[in-house]
Amino acid sequence: MNLSGLSTLERLKRLDFIPLGIGMGLFLSRIIAEMSPLVWRWSGLLFLISGCCALGLGLAALGRRYSFDIRPAALFYCYVLYPWLNPSIAFAVGFVATASLIIVNAKSPLSSKWVSLLDLATFSGSFSLYFHTLSPTMLPADSGEFQFIPYILGIAHPPGYPFYTLLCKLFTFIPIGDIAYRANLMSAVIGALTLTVVSRTVRCTTGSAIGGIVASLSLGGATTFWAQSTTANIRGMMALFAALSIFALVSYASEKKKVYLTLLGLAFGFGIAHHGSLAFLGIAFSAYLLASDPSILTKWRALVKPLIAFSFPFAFFLYIPLRSMIGTPFGAISGVREFLNHVLALGFRGDMFAFARLSVLPERLKVLANILDFQFGSGLLIASLFGCVAMLWRRWRLFLLCFGAFVIVSAVVITYRAPQTVEYLMPAYVPFAIVIGYGAATLRRWKGFLGALAISFLLLFGFNRLVYNYPSFSFLARDRSTRSYAEEVMLEAPVDAVILSNWHWATAFWYLQYGEGIRPDLEVIYVYPEGGEPMFATWLRRIEEKIGERPVVVTNYYHEFASTHYRFFPLGEAFLVRAEPSFDLPDDVVRLDAAFDGKIRILGYRLDEGALSPGNPLVLYLCWQPLVKLERAYSFFVHLINEEGEVFGQMDLTHDAVRYEVGEVLIDRYEVRVLSTAPPGRYRLIAGVYIALPDGRWSRLRTEIGEGEVLLREVEVTLSAIRPITFHPLHQPFAYGPTLIGVDYDTSLVGRRRVYLHWHISRAGEYHILLYSGDDLIAEGSLQSRVATRDEVYITTAHDVPLDATSFRLELRSRRNGTIIPHLGPWRLPRSGRLNLPAPPRRSWYVNLGGEMLLVGVNYSEGIRPGGSLRVELRFVACKPIVRDYVIAVHLTDEEWRWWERDDSVPALGAIPTLKWVRGSHISDVHLLSVPPHAVEGSARLDLMVYDAFTLRPLPMLDERLARLGQRMPLGVLKIMGPVGFEPTRGFPQQILSLQRLPFRHGPLLITQDFV
Repeated sequence: MNLSGLSTLERLKRLDFIPLGIGMGLFLSRIIAEMSPLVWRWSGLLFLISGCCALGLGLAALGRRYSFDIRPAALFYCYVLYPWLNPSIAFAVGFVATASLIIVNAKSPLSSKWVSLLDLATFSGSFSLYFHTLSPTMLPADSGEFQFIPYILGIAHPPGYPFYTLLCKLFTFIPIGDIAYRANLMSAVIGALTLTVVSRTVRCTTGSAIGGIVASLSLGGATTFWAQSTTANIRGMMALFAALSIFALVSYASEKKKVYLTLLGLAFGFGIAHHGSLAFLGIAFSAYLLASDPSILTKWRALVKPLIAFSFPFAFFLYIPLRSMIGTPFGAISGVREFLNHVLALGFRGDMFAFARLSVLPERLKVLANILDFQFGSGLLIASLFGCVAMLWRRWRLFLLCFGAFVIVSAVVITYRAPQTVEYLMPAYVPFAIVIGYGAATLRRWKGFLGALAISFLLLFGFNRLVYNYPSFSFLARDRSTRSYAEEVMLEAPVDAVILSNWHWATAFWYLQYGEGIRPDLEVIYVYPEGGEPMFATWLRRIEEKIGERPVVVTNYYHEFASTHYRFFPLGEAFLVRAEPSFDLPDDVVRLDAAFDGKIRILGYRLDEGALSPGNPLVLYLCWQPLVKLERAYSFFVHLINEEGEVFGQMDLTHDAVRYEVGEVLIDRYEVRVLSTAPPGRYRLIAGVYIALPDGRWSRLRTEIGEGEVLLREVEVTLSAIRPITFHPLHQPFAYGPTLIGVDYDTSLVGRRRVYLHWHISRAGEYHILLYSGDDLIAEGSLQSRVATRDEVYITTAHDVPLDATSFRLELRSRRNGTIIPHLGPWRLPRSGRLNLPAPPRRSWYVNLGGEMLLVGVNYSEGIRPGGSLRVELRFVACKPIVRDYVIAVHLTDEEWRWWERDDSVPALGAIPTLKWVRGSHISDVHLLSVPPHAVEGSARLDLMVYDAFTLRPLPMLDERLARLGQRMPLGVLKIMGPVGFEPTRGFPQQILSLQRLPFRHGPLLITQDFV
């Protein structure tokens, strides 16, 4: 490079590629060093750095030679100078810097040829993602219905969805997977088409390819859109028709071609015929059309074809009466009145605008904000605000269309009384993504480095959402829990049995019958609410109608069943109902003969084999019988204990045993969940019987040799394959040892703080953990892994520390020789001294509920008094994708049990069921409780229980301290002091939480979480 004749400043500008090249080299060398398992020394590290810097300088010089703008390479220094190891920060810096380099040097606009290729790339890329994460087989609830209805050409629930049924029927001919998989495949195609239309819509309005990419990326990675693109459902088609309608509108506004009006009529007609709620979008569509072309109403001839196209989709409703006349195996409709009720979905009229009341609307709006964060994350939400401002400033008519469509759909949905709010909002996510894409297109007009940097961050937010959600959908692509549940129940059900089922499982049973021909002798009856009759009464009436004719199986259990003479035997996760006692012991049990105090004999057990680790429950069936006429309630426990007798997993069941006959055989089903802090190794599985004493203590019954339990067998507990959720993420490797990946703090118990350390294990070893506050040793523990592995396995250690300790330092020592294991810094260089941990917040919650979710926050309003109300807000985070439907119950009572108020509901005011949660989902759950007017001054207690919506089994608290207090999670003690309010404290005194005072004696399915 000839620098003669140039000023000093110009020479420096010509040589700016040198520091940029060095920055690229240093970044590359750090990434290589930190990805390797080595502990680097300076000699080897200098060689690596030199080679990478030489490569970086060469690339920078080459870029300068061809007049590329390489200024974004300066961003690599952000991680070069970052003082800690953090792969997430490294990825973010590398992504933003690389994307900025590409964007700032990209040529635009694209030719029509490249535009078509971009559409093809959008479709093929998104379809590949959804195909890779496609649900593998049958699903419950509505998805199960939409998997077998098209195959048999039946009639679905209102409004019937005839077009969906016929189109999906074509997919059932594809020779891949089972029938359910083929129905899921159609959703992947619909999802990919929707993203392609959204991308093209943004390009049509902005001329920006990058804007279309950002829009499709934002929508494609949204939680519910991804879920609907991998499962059989009708919501994806709602989003597609909404996207096609918006595309037709903006295309007509820009080109004024009549063909787009015809496309609008066809798409909007299909949308309304598919789901009538899309008709509300007509308000925003009409406003935009009139604003874009005020003379449209005078062009009546131009509207003839669009009106004909609009009317055409409604002809598909003829499928319903024609198919009913020919004969359909499922859902036949008879009569004009029934047909109109069905296609107009008149049965759902009472749910429309049910929440359009000032008393609940503010809370529903907060739920909407939670849903948007649940879908897109905070980064894309901020980007949408910028997009709104830019669209309003530059294209107010387009803002009228997109913002109007979003607001109208949201207003209809959040006031609708249904537990699938996240799914009903699918048409609203489309204009939301278009707004984000428009914001990206606006930023692209900013020439140079700053515009490229801003767009790179938008791409990062969208791509991060894909990375964030991918593990969940990869897990769900291997999940066969619905098939396991339904097949186990149907294959074990007696011949010619009747299965009384909720909707969730009924469609799965029907799929197996109609789709795969399994057990046609069984009759599956959907039990639904009937008027004002309580659900337990409806179920009991249905049982009584059938029990004398055929064997009866039920999917639901209610506490009121315990007061009947029926016996409920576990049949998988369902129950076989018997009117008479059974005295036969199943053949497939491991037989025992352990008599406890001459009253109860444990006869045997059956254990489902499988990997036992935190997050994977152990399923056990325990058989027992009364030896004498029992006079009271007895509780049974199954514990998982180590050699020292410490309990690392348990489940208890209480039976109101007075009604049982001498010698009858009873069977209980246990799900033992392992504490997340359980080290790997051999454990003993024991069982026993105890009674609750009046003073709140317990007394175990003894065997003939004086033992308080019987050994069932030994089991092996392995490390968890599920990465722990943490609110203080780290990536702190120790030399040739484990990696600390997170720290969390819990102060849910009064006066106590627990520190959770989350570790990634990659090699065998035993270590001694020491926690210091200043120079004072305040806690210690052990960490062991007996098997070296390259798999992703994790363990969590728990350490109780003084509440007044405000800073923590960690030291790791080898248990073999006591040497200190140094922690590693940048480039994996050893660092001396103890590791400083993140400072703990003053109050924090980190309570693991069954390995399914974490309780991470509790807030309740002040000013409680008789006749007043209490607002309780709980914050949960999903540990993994949840495939069960849980109810969250918040209870408020005074300590003398003179009054008791409770609110049991689906999370987020019914808007976000746990079935929709994926790993890392943050859910705000609000409960409103009333304080009775007759409540007197004194203490009131607030607590929590999360239980299965169908079996009523509570999720156990995987914290041995909390589990000792009972089956309910203590949230706080409140004082009712009239006008003064209350004084909250954290947790409950242990002495007031005796089992004897808990009003949960519900018979054979009561689960207590009390370590005995």
